Amino acid sequence: MLQINLKRKYENNSCTHGILTIPAYGFKCLTLELADGDNLTCKLDCRISDGAYPLVKGFAQGWPSFPVFKKKLQGFPKKPEFNLSAGNYISLPTGDIALGTEMLDHFSIRQSDELATAFKEIFQEVFLRKETVILCVYKSMVFKHENVTYSQYQNRDYNFIMNDESA
Repeated sequence: MLQINLKRKYENNSCTHGILTIPAYGFKCLTLELADGDNLTCKLDCRISDGAYPLVKGFAQGWPSFPVFKKKLQGFPKKPEFNLSAGNYISLPTGDIALGTEMLDHFSIRQSDELATAFKEIFQEVFLRKETVILCVYKSMVFKHENVTYSQYQNRDYNFIMNDESA
């Protein structure tokens, strides 16, 4: 059995940042997800809940041996995916987990072709061996929530510029 760990470390009202590890392969990267939607019946513009999820071999992100959720999660319009191309929360589909190498700001991460290739190669090997894959999602013991949205963050920066008295 291969265990993948997604430890959530920070969230705001728009998105969540965390760390994804695959201990058996020494793989580690940053993640970006949408905001918490546990209180929603119909899961739109939110992340998956904490828990354990079986993954299977499927076709996603243009790759035939990609880990996909075994079944569609209740309330979600589609199966969530690991996303190798959406680095900003605005372009991230509901439930997806974006993978990246660096946190750019509170709302985006840097994508990497090298990271995407390494992730794909791990699962090509894993699925050739027909291993069972489980994704474990949980909050860090030092999980932090900041009560700010993207538009508030933008306005805060804009107001700072507009109130500059040195001009």
